[in-house]
Amino acid sequence: MTSHNTPTQNHPTPVTCGRRTLQRLRREAGYRSAKDFARALSIPASTYARYERHPDGPDMPIPLASAWAIADALGCSIDLVVGREDIDAPGQGTLQTFYDSLSVGSRAMLEDYMAYLDYRDRPAGRR
Repeated sequence: MTSHNTPTQNHPTPVTCGRRTLQRLRREAGYRSAKDFARALSIPASTYARYERHPDGPDMPIPLASAWAIADALGCSIDLVVGREDIDAPGQGTLQTFYDSLSVGSRAMLEDYMAYLDYRDRPAGRR
C-alpha cells in the first residue's frame, strides 16, 4: 500500500535553493535592480519585487503568464523561474549556450559533424 503523500515520477519534488533564484537570474542577465527588470516586463515593480522576495519552491506566487514572460526575458526555463530546477545543478546549460561559447573554428567543425549525423540518420532513399 502506498501513501498519497509520496512523490511520484510524474511529479518531481520541488527544489528549494538556499539562494534566491529569481534575484540571481535577474542579476546574471544584467538587470541591476528589480525595478528595471519589472519595467522591461511591463509589470508593476512592487509585483515583481514580491516574486523575488518569496522563497523558491512550490508555493511561488507567480501567475503562469508572468512566469513565462520572466523565463523568456531571462533566457531560462520556466521550471528554473518557479524553483522546480536547481540553479546550481550541473548540466543546466543548453546546446545553444554551449554552441555560443565555441570559437568560430569549433562552431564550423560542430556544424559539419551535425550535417554528417543528419545525413547518416536519413533513410537510404532520402540521401
